[in-house]
Amino acid sequence: MNNSIKITSLFITLLLVACGKKEETSTAEAPVSEIKLTTEQKQNAGIAFGDFQEKEMAEEITCTGLVDVPPISMASVSLPIAGYVKTTFELLPGKKVAKGEVLATITSLEYIQMQQEYLQAMSSLNLSSSEKTRQQVLSSEEVGSKKKFQQAEADQTNLQAQVQGLTLKLQALGCDMAILTKGSISALISLRSPIEGYIQDQYLAIGKYVTPSDVLVKIVGVAHKHVELKVFEKDLGKIKMGQKISILTDGTKAEAKVFLIGRQVDLMTRTTPIHAHFVSEKDEMSYTVGQFVNAHILVGNQKMSTIPQAGLARVGKAGFIYVETVSGAMAQIPVEILSSNPEFVGMKPLKAVPTGKLVISGASALEAIFAKD
Repeated sequence: MNNSIKITSLFITLLLVACGKKEETSTAEAPVSEIKLTTEQKQNAGIAFGDFQEKEMAEEITCTGLVDVPPISMASVSLPIAGYVKTTFELLPGKKVAKGEVLATITSLEYIQMQQEYLQAMSSLNLSSSEKTRQQVLSSEEVGSKKKFQQAEADQTNLQAQVQGLTLKLQALGCDMAILTKGSISALISLRSPIEGYIQDQYLAIGKYVTPSDVLVKIVGVAHKHVELKVFEKDLGKIKMGQKISILTDGTKAEAKVFLIGRQVDLMTRTTPIHAHFVSEKDEMSYTVGQFVNAHILVGNQKMSTIPQAGLARVGKAGFIYVETVSGAMAQIPVEILSSNPEFVGMKPLKAVPTGKLVISGASALEAIFAKD
């Protein structure tokens, strides 16, 4: 019995010690939320006090995304026949190419054989047509047998199918059928760009053997650039078609509008894609496919608590405001930024604001002081 009491007492003691250590560790790791400043420090920081102001401001949803193009403006160029690269050009990434421009020439024995078969089939078709006409005349005069006429008709149909099939294959390879019909066989196939755009990558080398499964050149088009944004599911109810979007990158600003809204939330990121089109073609041309952008979607006006820009210390996409409490300490309050214009910031405090005087100027200096501590 005594042993049980001793063991229980020891367990409780160890538990209390562990909790005490945990509390000490948590206290040590907790960020500083209040600091007392001297009058001189306040003056140096340019601190001024005021109050929150209720204003009607444009509510914004902040998000990020990438500049992209639709599948119609992207091309992976291949050749539907095997062969060897005969010539190519300086297809460096970023080089602009026109639609139909020759990117390389390919020599192919299979291509030569196909042209030869076409000319032979055309010759046989001409002969078959003459034979069918002859047998038709004989059959009508009851001199020749109907069976021979039917066989000549079947031969002509088969040869017509063969010629048509070879014609389509050769046209797919870019063969000039007018020249081929005259009996001129070419050994080279011209690999052409199917769209206007810029070289993204290329896999060509003189003498390289290529097959139909090989991607030889990748091209990104210049038309129909748009922005793919990722919006968190909590904000989806505020997004509507046609809403204005402010697109921001380093030193560049553009306007866009919501064009498509995704209908499925990504289970990993809890976001939905928003498709936006640039308002100005000039803005569209100033952005590069794959470029990262920040965006502010304007979802309407509403009344909110605002503070002068100088009263907010921005940190990332959020920030801090400061209140001098009744005890004289400066309290740091994290906030979510809802809207912004050159003069005021609409925001929502993320924790209770203590009683005291609101700092409306000098917030950035205070943030630097808190960061040091």
